[in-house]
Amino acid sequence: MDKITFEQLPEMVALLLAKVERLENLLVNGKDNGITLKEMLTIVEASEYMGISKSSLYKMTMRSELPTYRPGGKKVYLKRTEINDWLASQRRNSNAEIEQQAINYMVNNPMGKRPAKRF
Repeated sequence: MDKITFEQLPEMVALLLAKVERLENLLVNGKDNGITLKEMLTIVEASEYMGISKSSLYKMTMRSELPTYRPGGKKVYLKRTEINDWLASQRRNSNAEIEQQAINYMVNNPMGKRPAKRF
């Protein structure tokens, strides 16, 4: 890191204080900017975490797209790690990746070795 000049000192102290306050908030409340760091999330917390509406998340849970937990059969909870796994599984290939897959297919399956068309 570059040396701090005397003129930059007030700005750097303010930045440092903001970072310490953020860390303190994380340690004391387990929250950072409204997003909780606990493992089991309510629908509201999970929707904020995922950046989607509460109604969209309810629809996804009703269609069993995401694993949920319902202790007592009422309130819905979602596990942060399972949300992350689900989000990661929803990856879509870019056009460049699709084109490369097509090229690889054509190289590995020349015209004479392609399976016969089924009608």
